[in-house]
Order: sequence, then C-alpha cells, then structure tokens
Amino acid sequence: MTSYETFYQLHQRPGSFLLANAWNAKSARLIQAAGFAAIGTSSGAIADSLGYADGEQIPFKELFYIVQRIKASTTIPLSVDFERGYSSNLSVINDHVQQLLDIGVAGINLEDVEGETVYLQKLESVKNYLVKTNQRLFINARTDVFLQKLPSPLVTVISRAKRYREAGADGLFVTGLGDPATIKEITSGVSLPVNIVGNAGLASVAALENIGIKRISMAVLPYRSTYNHLDRLVNNLITTQSLSPLF
Repeated sequence: MTSYETFYQLHQRPGSFLLANAWNAKSARLIQAAGFAAIGTSSGAIADSLGYADGEQIPFKELFYIVQRIKASTTIPLSVDFERGYSSNLSVINDHVQQLLDIGVAGINLEDVEGETVYLQKLESVKNYLVKTNQRLFINARTDVFLQKLPSPLVTVISRAKRYREAGADGLFVTGLGDPATIKEITSGVSLPVNIVGNAGLASVAALENIGIKRISMAVLPYRSTYNHLDRLVNNLITTQSLSPLF
C-alpha cells in the first residue's frame, strides 16, 4: 500500500484519528516514535521557527526544504500545510505540488481564504494536473468561513463542501469551530470526512468522534506548547542564575 493509500484509508475507517503537526525533522521523528499514524506540517510553526510571519511570508523554497527533511526523517504518511499554494499562478502551484509528490508527500491542505471562486480555480487546476499525470494526492479542502466570520457560515460551509467535493477534494478542514452542535450539523450535512483542530473545550477524541469528526489535527499548538516551555526554562535560568533547571 502506498503512503497516499494508507493516508486515504485513515479517513475512511470507523472512528477518528489524531494527526500531530511537526515543524522540523526532530519534532516529526518524535511524533512517529509516539505512535501517530500520520504527520501534518504546520505552516505557521515552520514559518515562525525560521523568523517569518504566517500567511505565505516564507518562500516556498525554504518551506520545501523543511518538508523534505521531515519526509526524509520519517516513514509514516505526511500531509503538508500548503496554505494557498504559495502562488496565484496555477502553473506555479502545480509545480509546487509536483515537488511535494516527488519526495513522497501523501496529502496537502489547500485553503480558501481568497474566496470560493479563486479557490475552485486552484483546486480544479491541481486535480486536473493529478489526473493528467496519473498521480494521487489527498487534498484536504480548508474552509475559513467561520474564521472569517462570513454571513450564514453553516450554510456556506455545507455549500462549499459540496462544490469542493465535486471539484476533487478528498476531505474538508473547517477552522474556527468551537460549538459541538454546529460541528455535528456539518458532519451530518457533508459527504467528505471532516477535519478540525482540537481546542481546550473540544479536547476529547471520544467526544469529537461522537459528533462525526474523522481527523483531529493540532496546527501550531504542539509548537507553541514546546516553545512556551522553553521560554519558562530560559527565564528560570536567568532568574536562578543556575543551570539546575536543565537537569
């Protein structure tokens, strides 16, 4: 079974699965060693770790180098936070996709923050490219309707999910969700496996599974937690004027 097939099947089997998000080779190796079935990258974490703001401020070449090192250091399926494709040029986006395919990436997140029309152009272009070249890649359609506070968000998400599925999306990633009842309406109203990021109020895998979530990811949270710990550690070293906190 290929990496893509393994990753695809994770979304089809009963129940939910956890996807931890890495930002370098070391974090990815720790995720694999812990027993996770797949790894996702966090674009925000990778960008911040290299001194860039989130939102495609990091050049794709630099992002790709990190992704390449993560893939070379692990064996489980890898999905890449692809943001908006790191270009507005469809041909360039397809070239980026090919680079990811060449190193064995199993999936991508592609986000619709630019609006449904632009998104569908990008999604259809990528899908057509994959069909034309006889290659497979799990496309997780990220919709930021709730995050952007657009009108009638529930209706809009369900409508977009239908159009994205018809255009070739394999999954639906909905950001900005916190209400279990709303999540349940989405999972009941769409035919794509639904992915959300857990939060303090929705931290239970069992609870998320019960409302129909297939994929539970963590975005920038592992990175933030790690560096919050480092922040406390280095400040403690200064405060105590001792190396004992390191041991």
